[in-house]
Amino acid sequence: MRLSFAATLLFATATPALAHGPADLAVPFSAPANFTAHAKMFQERVTRVGTTPVWQIEFQGMNVVVIEGTDGLILVDTGMNKDVANAALAKIRAQISAKPIKAIIYTHHHPDHVHGASVFANPADVASGKVPIFAASNFLKELSDEGIATLPIVATRAAYMFGFSLTGDEAADYHVGCCGGLNTPGKNESGYIPPTQFVEMDGARDVEIAGVKLHLFHTGGEAASHIAVWLPEHKVLVSGDEVQGPTFPNLHSMRGTKMRDANRWIAALRRMQAYDSAYMVPLHGPVVTGAPKIKALLAGYEDAIQYTHDQAIRHINMGSTVADLPEAVGDLPPYLRSEPYTTEYYGTVADAVRSYYVGYVSWFSGDATDLDPTPRPERARREVELMGGRARVLATATDAFTKGDAQWAAELTTLLIAIDHQDMDARKLKAAAFRKLGYATYNSNRRGFYLMGALELEGKINPNGLTARYMNPDNIKKMPVPLMLEQVRYRVDPAKAGDRDVSVALSLPGQAGGAADSWVVELRNATLKSYRQAAPAGMPVATLDRAALGELVAGAATVDVLAKRGAISGNGAPALSSIFNALDLKPAPISLVVR
Repeated sequence: MRLSFAATLLFATATPALAHGPADLAVPFSAPANFTAHAKMFQERVTRVGTTPVWQIEFQGMNVVVIEGTDGLILVDTGMNKDVANAALAKIRAQISAKPIKAIIYTHHHPDHVHGASVFANPADVASGKVPIFAASNFLKELSDEGIATLPIVATRAAYMFGFSLTGDEAADYHVGCCGGLNTPGKNESGYIPPTQFVEMDGARDVEIAGVKLHLFHTGGEAASHIAVWLPEHKVLVSGDEVQGPTFPNLHSMRGTKMRDANRWIAALRRMQAYDSAYMVPLHGPVVTGAPKIKALLAGYEDAIQYTHDQAIRHINMGSTVADLPEAVGDLPPYLRSEPYTTEYYGTVADAVRSYYVGYVSWFSGDATDLDPTPRPERARREVELMGGRARVLATATDAFTKGDAQWAAELTTLLIAIDHQDMDARKLKAAAFRKLGYATYNSNRRGFYLMGALELEGKINPNGLTARYMNPDNIKKMPVPLMLEQVRYRVDPAKAGDRDVSVALSLPGQAGGAADSWVVELRNATLKSYRQAAPAGMPVATLDRAALGELVAGAATVDVLAKRGAISGNGAPALSSIFNALDLKPAPISLVVR
């Protein structure tokens, strides 16, 4: 049984120091049997969906769906980078068809679905309309909100959640609970191309491509930008991530997202049940065959989500706080459990219910003590002092660890690390506690955070290396201009910007021979604004291409360097330099555990 804080204080003052020798912090590797068995559900394979012209490529943590028409192919989703897309294309050509790709459909904006497009389609063909890319009408907004504004922190948290730095047995036995292994070789180069055709929110669109009739409809559940695809002639439902794979869904992603709207997700699943599907093709996990099985799966998934959401709201309305909700709601009842689709291999009830409190109510519990808390390091110092000092706290943590209470050991050592980030005794003990907790869980998200956290505590993670995959200048150069400028908006350093008021017009050459693109960028009161408009009279103008702007945004080059090599011209270079000199473009090393 875990000691309360008050009991710990009493223990610290009323008992002598614990007597023990050096603890054995070696934690033998292990993994739950159901976790390793679950990994076998994900195989690299190409599966034809019955006798229909639809194929599912299960590949490296995500699927690509191929629909064959009379004179071409339609792809649903494109993979997480160009390396993955190239491997998928090789499978298409070897096992499915040599026909040209006529269209691409993005089910939603998450990175594992959209960053392989340029492997399958020439960007010029997309821009000209020869190869349309379909997506929801809110796709670009959601991509900006979740993929741009918080990119550095979400990239770091995603690296932990997906175990990107794990090695040896920890890596070999790790898989993402929704999706399988995330083997992403190479430099994670993006092939993203913005969509050109759209499905309206809560609407639908019927199209015929290469002789295949497609009904695209907005669902907006797992992601607000989500669409699904129905092939009426073949009774095939491409469900995207509305069924997130063979697991309880990530109703909240610990890598960092806005609160996922459970009511929209419930409605999406109900809407998909209205189709008389003979086959359901998800973008994670295997094909599901048979109308009764599909409807039962969708209904059970819907009920599990609604139960979790509604019980969280019920307990919130009874006074439960973020800290209380996991215990108050508890696990799914037996009648809602269906292996593997409601087993917590990916999402968990406990993680979901906490997000609903913040999403519906507030970060604030209602206890005014929380309004202006004692700063974290100072609070830790005072608590350790009350407990009898560092030696006693470390001894108590060690004793807890050796007796099997790894969670309490981790909580106690957290206090010592908050006081002294270089307290390696505490860090090593907490790392060992994290390994015990990580090896014991079959939830991949939690396993990733525990085991990556252990590596951070041991000094075996390079924080800059984690974000470098996502802050790749080559990828940033390929972003649409609005997303580039949106990204730097969040990099203004008030200490550098002060009260300066600077504006500049940017003139960028058009794409595919089109007209030049003009933007106004304004720095005022330490806020950065950008507008797509022609240069106002008298405003300085800087002429540059998208590649040069990408170098600026990535921090790979300064305005002066680009001007000297002729990549920037015009009288706006000094103003542009003044603006970029006020930005903090170098990614900050982010520590999630040692802090």
